[in-house]
Amino acid sequence: MPQYPVPSAHSIVVGTPSGIMYMEFLQGAEVFPATILPGDLVEFTTPGTDCTVKAAQAGTNYVIGVADVHVGNVNMGGSDRTHAYAEGDPVLVFRGTATCMLRLAMGQAGIGCGEFLMPAASGEVTLYTCGSDDDCERIAQALETVAHDTDNFQWVMCALERFG
Repeated sequence: MPQYPVPSAHSIVVGTPSGIMYMEFLQGAEVFPATILPGDLVEFTTPGTDCTVKAAQAGTNYVIGVADVHVGNVNMGGSDRTHAYAEGDPVLVFRGTATCMLRLAMGQAGIGCGEFLMPAASGEVTLYTCGSDDDCERIAQALETVAHDTDNFQWVMCALERFG
């Protein structure tokens, strides 16, 4: 029997996007490699004083959503999954109950179907370990098994947990 939903090679949201709220923020000042790619977790650059966004960092409890492909940005940052947003670009962010593609951290060991994920550096996700990692950092659950390719960006299909 085929798997449903089917992982996407070109978009971030998989299947019917019911229950999702979209927001738009400006990409704040960042230092490479912390720019945002579609499929990255995002947080405010300076909470309380600056409503621009940056790629969520490891150990954060402040993820506000996931960067989506911004189709209005043709030939600009965020126009497809492999073009990073640049400082000052409008970043399309979604949150809510969703099945989506999240970017895996480079060098991450294989992720198995059903495993939980948490923020890694630069907006990516990494394996969450129950009992030793902060429960506030758990963000999603993998819906497929992925062997990570360390030479390219890799996305994993997930069920967002924290924003439902």
